[in-house]
Amino acid sequence: MPESPFPIIETISALVSNAEIILSLLVVVMVAACFLGRYVVLTKKLVISSLGMLVMTIVITVILNIFIPDIENDTYIIVEYVTSALIYIYAFVFYLLAFKEKRVIRAIESTVCFYLLTVYVSTFSQLIVLYALGGTVELMDKLFISEMGLGFEWLAIVLLGLLITLALFLIVFFGFYRPKKYFIIGIPYRILFVVWTFLFVVIPFFPASVPATDITLSERYNLMSVMFAVGIFVLGLAVPVIMIIATAERSLKEKNKSQEAYLAAELEYIGQYKKTQVETKAFRHDIKNNLAMTQMMLESGRTDEAREHISDMLGRVSALSPKYVTGDEMLDLIVTMKADKMDELNIRFTLDGVTDGGLNIKPMDMCSVFANALDNAIEAASKCEDPFVTLNIKRTDKFFVIKLTNSAAKKIDVGKLLATTGYTSKSDKDHHGFGLMNVRRTVEDYDGILKAESEDKSFTLSIMLPREK
Repeated sequence: MPESPFPIIETISALVSNAEIILSLLVVVMVAACFLGRYVVLTKKLVISSLGMLVMTIVITVILNIFIPDIENDTYIIVEYVTSALIYIYAFVFYLLAFKEKRVIRAIESTVCFYLLTVYVSTFSQLIVLYALGGTVELMDKLFISEMGLGFEWLAIVLLGLLITLALFLIVFFGFYRPKKYFIIGIPYRILFVVWTFLFVVIPFFPASVPATDITLSERYNLMSVMFAVGIFVLGLAVPVIMIIATAERSLKEKNKSQEAYLAAELEYIGQYKKTQVETKAFRHDIKNNLAMTQMMLESGRTDEAREHISDMLGRVSALSPKYVTGDEMLDLIVTMKADKMDELNIRFTLDGVTDGGLNIKPMDMCSVFANALDNAIEAASKCEDPFVTLNIKRTDKFFVIKLTNSAAKKIDVGKLLATTGYTSKSDKDHHGFGLMNVRRTVEDYDGILKAESEDKSFTLSIMLPREK
């Protein structure tokens, strides 16, 4: 086992390295949720469980230093590999618990990302310290061969790695995960990111890896200066900025779509309100004369005419009443808007049940859920020979159960549909496929549940919302 003149330094380095690993575990989960659209539930218990990584490595270190103090160098290297393997196994299990869909695939995917992140940060930190201390062949031999993992230099490397990872954690958590901002990165940009990471890891090694016999120290530093001034700036800043701008633009389009639906519902409400007010005033103006005429008909024995006149007045009263009543004002507006669209497309629409007191959901969230869901139902139904859409509302002691059923041309893969990765059957995949993802996230924000069922000729979306939030 390599001996170090600074055992305390190595102990601190090990603790710092473990803190970096724990933060990396959590960063991968949050990035998967905010930038890849994965379905993640990061609970307090799960976060606490990440500390198990620290406990595991401390136990291994204690065993090596106390019970096996004279371990051979080759054996020590094997133990290091075994420890690394245990870390990745722990990470795999951690990700199995974090994801709520396709857990095995997501755990494998995230474990690979965890490996790439730790290697990326470690490489970045090593290169900075290497170049800052001169970038000589002797220093490379000391850092990566003769005294690897030992001394103040490696403490500086792991501290820098912790600071970088902590910065990533704080940016992703407070900038995206906590405020629930989702900027889903498209496949082309994911490929670009992989290429960028590879280049960022490989290119900086070139100046330091050239043998001293082939290049002078001055030439080495000139090469490093050019690389940091141009190459690293482009790789380190330009590519991430391009990705963020592109994904933010896409996310804003989705947000604008919800806002447009909300504004359209508000305008529809204003228009209907004005129309109803005019009709109500006209009806009130005529009601006195109509009732007087009805009385005269009854007094003169013209009961049939009076009955017909009363029937006409009742018809006018019915016309003033809303056509669709769900018990929630905003839902009434959304349903009315979409029902008009269904009339144009000759889609049969049926509404059954009321919410009794409203759904207690913000108007914008109401649009995000039901405007999206109805749009999807209308689009699917419009492709069928006998198109229909049914909205059924039921109440239990604790929940509203809202079922939206529509005709479907074929049975679809519900698992893919509910997987929050932007699945869509539309050709324009850059601007579609996130409607249902937004629906589920909004429903879950209200402690609700979203389920989907697909049959050969129908599709049902079930939304369960607590009656009291």
